Amino acid sequence: MNLCRCGLPAKIVTSWTDNNPGRRFFGCPLFKKGRHCDYFDWFDEGVVDGWPKEALIRDRDKIREKDKVINQLTTQLMELRLELDKHKVEISSEGSEDENNFVESDHKVGWMQKILGKMSISNA
Repeated sequence: MNLCRCGLPAKIVTSWTDNNPGRRFFGCPLFKKGRHCDYFDWFDEGVVDGWPKEALIRDRDKIREKDKVINQLTTQLMELRLELDKHKVEISSEGSEDENNFVESDHKVGWMQKILGKMSISNA
């Protein structure tokens, strides 16, 4: 078992840099938590080269782009949910005082619920 300089069992991590895509290494388990030693040792013996390296980099970039789109859509979904909740509050506070505003707000809420249903992203 590899121990880092902190005396903790080293964690196996996968590198996704351009130079070493998919290559695994040992690192300090406290690395992303702030205070850590700089322990580093390769787990894998060889270096990835040629077309496998290019394929890993290409696929890594595709995943990163898709993650970016997912984050944008999640933000948009949260904003739409907040707006929907706002309209629901408006409807409940309006009551039946003004029938035209009630119907218009009710239509907006129905439209937003339909969009959110199509997006089919669950609450986080």
